[in-house]
Amino acid sequence: MDYEDWTKEALVARLRELDKVATDQKRLDPSGESQQEQGTETMSSRSVSTMPEIAGAAAEEEMEATPPRKGRIRRATFDFGKLPKRKIALKFSYFGWPYYGLARQGNVLESAEKQKLDEQFPTVEGVLFRAMASCGLIVSESTCGYSRCGRTDRGVSSFGQVISLYVRSSGKFITEEELEAIAEEGGEKSKLVTRDIFNDSKPVLLPPIEGELPYASMLNKHLPPEIRILAWSPVSMDFNARFSCTSRFYKYFFSEKGLNIEAMQIAARKFLGTHDFRNFCRLDPAKQITNFERTIMDIGIVPVPSQVPYVGDSASPEGRWWQLELRGTAFLWHQVRCMVAMLFAVGQGLEDVDIIDRLLDVTTINGKPEYEMACDMPLVLANCAFNESDVQWNYTRSAGQELQSMSTIDRSILRTWRQLNTRSVLCSALLHSLRTTEVPALIEPDNVDSSEPKMDMWSNCLVGIETADQRVQTSSILGGGIVRNIKRYVPIVKRRRAAPVEQRNHEWLERKGANKRLKNDQSDQVQKSEHSLS
Repeated sequence: MDYEDWTKEALVARLRELDKVATDQKRLDPSGESQQEQGTETMSSRSVSTMPEIAGAAAEEEMEATPPRKGRIRRATFDFGKLPKRKIALKFSYFGWPYYGLARQGNVLESAEKQKLDEQFPTVEGVLFRAMASCGLIVSESTCGYSRCGRTDRGVSSFGQVISLYVRSSGKFITEEELEAIAEEGGEKSKLVTRDIFNDSKPVLLPPIEGELPYASMLNKHLPPEIRILAWSPVSMDFNARFSCTSRFYKYFFSEKGLNIEAMQIAARKFLGTHDFRNFCRLDPAKQITNFERTIMDIGIVPVPSQVPYVGDSASPEGRWWQLELRGTAFLWHQVRCMVAMLFAVGQGLEDVDIIDRLLDVTTINGKPEYEMACDMPLVLANCAFNESDVQWNYTRSAGQELQSMSTIDRSILRTWRQLNTRSVLCSALLHSLRTTEVPALIEPDNVDSSEPKMDMWSNCLVGIETADQRVQTSSILGGGIVRNIKRYVPIVKRRRAAPVEQRNHEWLERKGANKRLKNDQSDQVQKSEHSLS
């Protein structure tokens, strides 16, 4: 039967018809089950093979936008022992708000319990590893030499996260004789030969970039739209996404409303250089960190570039957007969000600019004062920098052809923006509808009379309510649209402080030792009981 001129709908209907016939035959003739299954699979695969030609770009775009299904991981069947692997770096972006951070909940490919946990509390890495398994690029997480550049927490996004790992390659194993011949010949081909433990120390001839698997497009078809593989690069065996990184670049976005930008810019410059940031991070005693010195190489607060479309109405402080930009070699846990929280306090006039100097002086304040971090959602790991000799990013070339992968990624991100912007417009329209509604006017108690109530616009009443609120409470901006109303602001230096780092680390070790001794005592008691019974 010729399927060339069939429509997509007709092909789908034909597949369903064939599946129904196969099911009925298996029910009637159980002895022929394997034969029927094999025949049905063959017919189905022939029918599906014409689908890309008929659906075209529309089907590809639909596939790009469809999130992977939860549940059982469907893996491509390969004998990985017979397939060569190569080490690559992947650059990818993700929006952090749907996920519980970047780091996965254990080994999601090898543990059903961890997979279930990651599905309940999804992580970016968990989704990424399942996509790589579905593409047949890896067997397991523990055997691919995985490393990440920067670990981001729940809600934090990235425009240029980088990981490195070994994946399946379209190269081939070669014999020792072939290796010697290639070495004698020299040239570019000899540079493509590799030998490492991930290939059982066998020599492998890797393909040139244009002949390698289309890693970006392969993965993007299995990933949800909020995660996009942007580029890939071949890397050397000793490359490590974390330790080969030369700097990390963060951005934090916020609107101007209620903030003194000039004061914030002065305060931000005080972070430049190498400082002890123990008062600008969250301490985890289990890690026993003793060195809190970190280097801020560049920092500034600048307007969101005009080239970024649809930022907002520049005539209103609510629509004027700024971004904190900072670059450093490494950062402590929640360091950036703590820094931003103090900058917001300065911008609101709740703290003087010199609060930054006082918190950086750990000889005077050797215990972090209690304060709330800035919101996670506006924070972005914008870029991870490497030496040019270590990575050469490939954005568009795939399997020897220009497949317009950059255009596909752009359309996918634009689609996400349109969906989110539609929600924003709905919120704006609701606000406009409310603020143009007539409601009973706010009247002081002394002016109450028996006449009919006066009417006023919602927006005018709102001003009166906010003015009254400001008399009894203060607002604390935390970014991401979050504002805390507090009755009385307590200056940072007068707040309760945590114990010094050295004391907290020591107390944790003491508790750990006590727990270990308790377990040993319980074990000894069990052994004595068993011995007495015997």
